Amino acid sequence: MKGLELARAYYAASKEQLLTPYGAYRQRIACGLVGPGSECLGFDDEYSRDHDFGPGFCLWLSDQDFATIGQALQADYDKLPQEYAGFSARSSNARSGKRVGVFSISGFYSQFLGAPQLPVSDADWLQIPEPLLATAVNGEVFEDPLGIFTEIRSALQSYYPDSVKRLKLATAAAKMAQSGQYNLPRAVRRGDMTAALLAQAEFITYACQFVYALNNRYAPFYKWLHRGMRDLPRLGRLHAKIGLLAQTPCVAVQNMIEDICADVLIELITQGYTTPGDAFLEAHVDAILAHKQDVTP
Repeated sequence: MKGLELARAYYAASKEQLLTPYGAYRQRIACGLVGPGSECLGFDDEYSRDHDFGPGFCLWLSDQDFATIGQALQADYDKLPQEYAGFSARSSNARSGKRVGVFSISGFYSQFLGAPQLPVSDADWLQIPEPLLATAVNGEVFEDPLGIFTEIRSALQSYYPDSVKRLKLATAAAKMAQSGQYNLPRAVRRGDMTAALLAQAEFITYACQFVYALNNRYAPFYKWLHRGMRDLPRLGRLHAKIGLLAQTPCVAVQNMIEDICADVLIELITQGYTTPGDAFLEAHVDAILAHKQDVTP
């Protein structure tokens, strides 16, 4: 059983016991599972169960309701069955922090955004580590009668402003060019295999990040960066090419890198971010940054 499925089933089995005493607030409580952990991305497997795994869910309250019933509701949550479907209930620890239980909506989002409100300026957006934004919008909301939690979630899921998206695309393209098209072959010629391997890894990282930006998706924690791009509609096919690249010695990857860069350039042209020309991706950075949303591909 996957973690999200387990959380959904545990909530369905527990909600009457848990929420019946709070009848006046029942239509004010949002429930689901969002936050850190591979299960919130749907990527958990048998190897994920050695830590921070088990039945559990989140309850999100307005600040006023949290101040009124939050402590009591958390105490009742802690009294729920400590085993479900053969799994021990998840418990918090000092290292992983609180991942399930009762939260205020503002407090929950503040742990990822650094503030209870949505980012406003480009600088606000850029100072939030992108994996935290990915964490803030993953998982699933089971119920949200008031819609407050979902309203914030939907606004975040709309992705960065266009100016920040263009910066993300341009940065990834420039980093791909510098690491894969320029520095990697030079390091190989010098016989510096450590530098070549680092360049190969950096190219893979930014190629993945480019695909996320192109799809208006926040790039997750590096462990899931490659796995998460597999099903993305635009350039998701690069998942297989990058996977093969990762398994190939750095002395034999240059044609593979140029092939991936060609796919990226074709997509940039198709989307209207640049025009045909130099195969070196850095040559297209200024065009990407100058792109306006009203340009027709």
